[in-house]
Amino acid sequence: MDENKKNSEYSMVNKWGKKVSERGFTQIPIYLLNINRFLTGEFRLKPTELMVLFHLVSTWWKADENPFPSMATLAVRCGVSSRQVQRSINKLDSLGFISRKNRKQQKMILSNSYSMKPLVLILSAIAEEYPTEYPRKVTKEDKEKISSKIEDILNGVEYSEM
Repeated sequence: MDENKKNSEYSMVNKWGKKVSERGFTQIPIYLLNINRFLTGEFRLKPTELMVLFHLVSTWWKADENPFPSMATLAVRCGVSSRQVQRSINKLDSLGFISRKNRKQQKMILSNSYSMKPLVLILSAIAEEYPTEYPRKVTKEDKEKISSKIEDILNGVEYSEM
């Protein structure tokens, strides 16, 4: 197959149309989309928590710059209340999926910034367990093993700003 034809088949414009593609897109790792398949108990995320996490990822444009969307912005984008976003952020932070940092400029309080480094480490641990295959079945033992690895990562790593 002609390389140009192959690339055009996969282009955003051909998939979504020009108007949609012009607005932009977000890269979300498959491991993140499927994260609940690999987690047990307290680490499993509720739909709102996942949606908030996806929208945080969508605002993370540069690896060395943490995203800083406001709670109100996240609420509008997720179609939920600011309070639901706040609860989701608190849960993601307490579980160790993200690391929240308060921001101030002079005496003015700004929106929080969010380090994605913990999430990268978690997804890397999952990818290490399932490097090249798409598991059709993830057993309870597999989930417990990965959850244990995540606990080790979260307990043994101090997150510094990226």
